[in-house]
Amino acid sequence: MSSVDRDLPSMPIPSFAYPDRHDSRVFIRQAGQNGKISKRTIGYMTDSTPGQERMVPNRYFRDYYPELYSKAYPDRKLPAHEMSVGMYAMTLGIATETGLYEDLRNIYGAQSVNAILDYVMFSIQHRSNVTQVFGQSMARDVLFSDRTHSDSWYSTFFSKKISEDQHHAFRIRRIERLAKAGLKKVWLSIDGSNNDCEARQSALAQFGFPKSHNKSKTVVGYMYAVDAATGEPVTYFTYDGSVPDCQAFQKISVFLNSFHIEIEGVILDRGFAVPAVFDSIESYGWKYVVMLPSDTYAHLQMMKEHADEIRWRSDYLLEDTAMFGIADTRQLFKNNARVSRTCMFFDAAGGCDKSMKILRKVQAEKRKILKAIAGGNKASVSKDLQKYLSVNGDGPDRTIQLDTAALDASMSSKGFFSMAVTEGISPSMADRLYRMRDASETQFSILKTQEGGAATYVHYTEGILSKFAMLFISSIVRFEIMHACQKFELPTNQIIQSLRQVALLYSAEEQYESVRNIPADLKKLFREFSIDQDDIERIAQEYNSRNNTDARNPDRRLPYDRKPVIKTNSHKRGRPRKQRPESDGTASEQIVKSKGGRPKGKKDSKPRKPRSDKGVPRKKRSEIKN
Repeated sequence: MSSVDRDLPSMPIPSFAYPDRHDSRVFIRQAGQNGKISKRTIGYMTDSTPGQERMVPNRYFRDYYPELYSKAYPDRKLPAHEMSVGMYAMTLGIATETGLYEDLRNIYGAQSVNAILDYVMFSIQHRSNVTQVFGQSMARDVLFSDRTHSDSWYSTFFSKKISEDQHHAFRIRRIERLAKAGLKKVWLSIDGSNNDCEARQSALAQFGFPKSHNKSKTVVGYMYAVDAATGEPVTYFTYDGSVPDCQAFQKISVFLNSFHIEIEGVILDRGFAVPAVFDSIESYGWKYVVMLPSDTYAHLQMMKEHADEIRWRSDYLLEDTAMFGIADTRQLFKNNARVSRTCMFFDAAGGCDKSMKILRKVQAEKRKILKAIAGGNKASVSKDLQKYLSVNGDGPDRTIQLDTAALDASMSSKGFFSMAVTEGISPSMADRLYRMRDASETQFSILKTQEGGAATYVHYTEGILSKFAMLFISSIVRFEIMHACQKFELPTNQIIQSLRQVALLYSAEEQYESVRNIPADLKKLFREFSIDQDDIERIAQEYNSRNNTDARNPDRRLPYDRKPVIKTNSHKRGRPRKQRPESDGTASEQIVKSKGGRPKGKKDSKPRKPRSDKGVPRKKRSEIKN
């Protein structure tokens, strides 16, 4: 008989069931495929009083009569028939291989690390940071925690259970691990952004320059540093939303300079082009590639002296591009004596596109105004086009005036931009380095669109800091998935969703079992983090164990008998080959690899039969005797 939970209160015996008064079993009659009637036990009788019979149901009754079971025990949750395990296995493999699990466990504690990684899986799979939907979204996922936490639980967890000191300790540990892994001579791409935030009780939420362009919203600023070559997250900082990026740079640069990761240089966008940032960079001995705003004194001087020189001149064409470039030393800012090597570029394709865009806008605006004049309506020029167009006269005699000189000057300037670079960096090198900045921009795009980081729905400073720490941890895990997908040319988002196909099924043995149906693409990715089908089965065993045991071990490295791998630039992922034992030099210890076939010079012990010139004809089916 299927097991019975004797702690359950009894329920009335269903009308379709039969009590056995000899052994107290309650059973139903079933007809098999051959028509034979058999008995199936559904519970254990507790009260045999005629007309008042009651029973405690077993798991068969629970699984096959869920509506009756839920009606009798509304507070009892039925086990899901299927649990997704793919994302759990992937996250566990990544966290184990990279040492992330160990770092989080040591800093945040054994219980907290599981809640953190549950949130990481949620934000990556569902592209959200809103914990109100966590319970519903993760109800059928194998989690690191023993139970699914509620929104209120996470709210308390973020604001009271983990602290900024722990977040900072993790930033330090992250840098140390990257340095140990050989992060040397690295170019860092550093960029800042902000999130809309309604937390009026927090000093971090301030009116600034929202990237969402919603000026009615307060914002929280944050800055990321990533390896420009790979996009791997290095560190982050959170700051007051009213603080511009150039000021926040001081905070992250001091932190980076205090660790020995041998920063080669930094790649920055226009928002960092201020004297104080250049002072900081040079004090640390870093190289730099900094994009300059179009109104910067150095760019205006380069335009005046070199624009006509390089426009469509093959002598200045950069290799394998449609870009033309030149370098010169210029004073960067009009009111500051600082000078720097400055590279100016002409983007031929981009310049043409931008010029045509202006032409189309001017022509469309002209048609709109003429139509308004013809209809006797008010005719006005859009604010951004007033430098090219104007309406002269009154009434029906109104005319449109086009400033051709202003339009020509605007179009001729399109496609030009300048960068301040360290001495010795050529225009070609500056272009290649700045293109690596795509890694940080991709990272910000992932944070906002793939991990739910576009807005922050927390009302207190501690909660805000915790949310950004969780986003950073999520970005580490997702980067590892993305990096593995790129190796095999697989679409990252589709792969993340396909992880749900790897599932555990609730069997007749009243436990979850793994199904050997991992798709081929996922097998490749799992192998990158030393995960195979046996590991999935170990996870199933561990999951059953924690569901059936009161004394539960919070350590989720149980299925793995290995230590974290320190990745280096030359490290190849996957399981290492088995190494031969070292020989002590004796003959008995020497391992000789055997070659297949007969030893050289050895004759056959039996003479071979001579081969027939003709093969034996196949017999027809009709000729074969039964």
